[in-house]
Amino acid sequence: MIKEIVESYYNQKTQAIQVSFRMKDDSDDYIREDEFEIDIIEGMGYYVIEGLNDDEYPITYEEDTDDIILNDDYINDDCSIDESELSNFLSEYYETNPKKIPPSELF
Repeated sequence: MIKEIVESYYNQKTQAIQVSFRMKDDSDDYIREDEFEIDIIEGMGYYVIEGLNDDEYPITYEEDTDDIILNDDYINDDCSIDESELSNFLSEYYETNPKKIPPSELF
């Protein structure tokens, strides 16, 4: 479903990933853009942030509130995005939610 990730950016302060991508039917002249909070991505079982400290688990589950919290200490300054994992997430997310596919725009 996803042809390529053109660009991706992880905003550590907002805990969100902004991604520009093309779907298989898109020409090279068009691009799609979307933004996802990390907890949505990880809630679907995808861990797209690389360069994390190996001595801690990346998330904490709060039973009282049913919140999943990304541990800030788990991320270091050299973290990057695993675009293969991000592509897999996007494919599953849009397959499950086809009405949420962003429109393509002239690049």
